[in-house]
Amino acid sequence: MKTLLLLIVSTWFVAACSSPAVNNVAKTNVNAVNSVPYSRTENAYTFAQNSDLARDLTPSGTKEAREIVGKTVSESKLWQNNKFVKRLRKLMGADYQTMKKFWNTETPIKKFGDFLMMTGCEQDNCAYNRYVMFMDLGDGCINVIHFGKDATKAWNDYEEIALPPPFAEELDAMKSNGKS
Repeated sequence: MKTLLLLIVSTWFVAACSSPAVNNVAKTNVNAVNSVPYSRTENAYTFAQNSDLARDLTPSGTKEAREIVGKTVSESKLWQNNKFVKRLRKLMGADYQTMKKFWNTETPIKKFGDFLMMTGCEQDNCAYNRYVMFMDLGDGCINVIHFGKDATKAWNDYEEIALPPPFAEELDAMKSNGKS
């Protein structure tokens, strides 16, 4: 009986000390490009509660930014919105009037999650006088960036907004187009 127990313990010890078993689980390439389209990841950029900025931007006073998405800043009457204008004047100072003066050619307001993006530029001079505005409706932060002929200037409400991927890519494209 002692011999049998010694044999079992020895066999177990040898098996435990031998080379590990081969793991047949496929390895995942952590460097692979994420193939999930942005539309399916948008909820990661949607917050449970929005700041008062969302309510202040909409004509109805609800926190539904969908009311202005797809319209330009002018079409959504944001230039006539006292709370919006007051925030921009405070953020940009005297540069607000210059931005408004040259905000002639507009793109529709885009939304991704709870982030908005809008652009405006000087008519027939977009390459050298373009403004891009980002709003984080979750914390109520506004960022404005001006791409001028010789310089880029940014105004950040509280902090620079961590942009969702499609907006970050579009901003990067604008920056690289301005260099050429």
